[in-house]
Amino acid sequence: MSDDEPSRAEQRLIDHARKQQAKQPQPSGKVTVKRTARFHGDEPRNAYWLSQAWSPDGTQLAYGGRTAKNGGVLDVWDGNSGHHEPFRMRHLTHDLAGMVISMAWSPDSKHLATVEEDHGSLAKAVHIRSQAQGPRAVQFPQKLPVTQVTWSPDGTTLALSGPGCPQTVLIDAATGAQKHLLDNLSGPVAWRPDGSTIAGIYETSVLLVDPATGGRVGRLADHEHRPTALSWARHGGRLAVADGEKIRIYDADTGDTVSRIPWTTSEGDRGPDHTISSLQWLDGGRYLLEFRPRGGAWHDEQGSACSTLILWDVVERWLFVELFSEVIFKHRLPAAGAALAPDGRRCALAFDDRLPVIWSIDGELPDLIP
Repeated sequence: MSDDEPSRAEQRLIDHARKQQAKQPQPSGKVTVKRTARFHGDEPRNAYWLSQAWSPDGTQLAYGGRTAKNGGVLDVWDGNSGHHEPFRMRHLTHDLAGMVISMAWSPDSKHLATVEEDHGSLAKAVHIRSQAQGPRAVQFPQKLPVTQVTWSPDGTTLALSGPGCPQTVLIDAATGAQKHLLDNLSGPVAWRPDGSTIAGIYETSVLLVDPATGGRVGRLADHEHRPTALSWARHGGRLAVADGEKIRIYDADTGDTVSRIPWTTSEGDRGPDHTISSLQWLDGGRYLLEFRPRGGAWHDEQGSACSTLILWDVVERWLFVELFSEVIFKHRLPAAGAALAPDGRRCALAFDDRLPVIWSIDGELPDLIP
């Protein structure tokens, strides 16, 4: 949400969401989503954010992307104070091979894995970065168009994949050795919190694979579209899948559909791209955040698309919708990405050429699964 009043297109979306809310069972208490903090430091110059990650211990927030000349940029803020200390973090953020298109923190919050792309050659590089040791290159089959990196819950394995990657490669994080090459498993991929299963995409299905053997252990089919985002609930009992404009929630053990969440935006106010880029659980399986970078209003008075971040109660299908944008020289910018804090109550968003801002979810969330 900008500091200005909503535009007419934004107000239509808000009004529509409130009408939908009125039809749904409402939780007790009042839930609000509001901006509560802006990170400190010099404004990044000509930075276009492409990736973000909040460390599991909540102490560090990293944003990566490209410069106006298509070089790489990687910045880290203190996740508690919001201070930016580029000199102290220089060993973590230096020696980029190109723009930073994906990143993930290790479970102990001491290492940051990044996927970097050279703008001219489109060559990919993967690094494991730490403040203590600097960047270490990770070798992988160069024929794979890797655009995503994720870390196993025990910190021993990296999964390298991406939506256009026909295989997923599992790499030993300590030695750099290849463990498995998982055929017909594209990104996005997501690790079950106990590490027993990795979920990925094959055509319009979600495959469940044992990372220890590389064998398939399950398949979730019948999606209308190729899924664009996956997320395991914090205890691993439920898996959320973005199926085109809708979301399905599965019981991970039985494969049964627990809930189907529709696209709440009315047809006349839908954005030019309905893609859900991230799903993030606040808890163990009740509350889910949906983020669409350009999936809100078709345009405002300046012709700008708007981002949406929607909070769902997946059981009652109660929702709270807000719009997130910044007005820069009368042009309304959608958010580049969203990163949920480990506490499940704060969400960091970044806008190009601007410092990250923090939005907090306040109020009672009934039957929260801790």
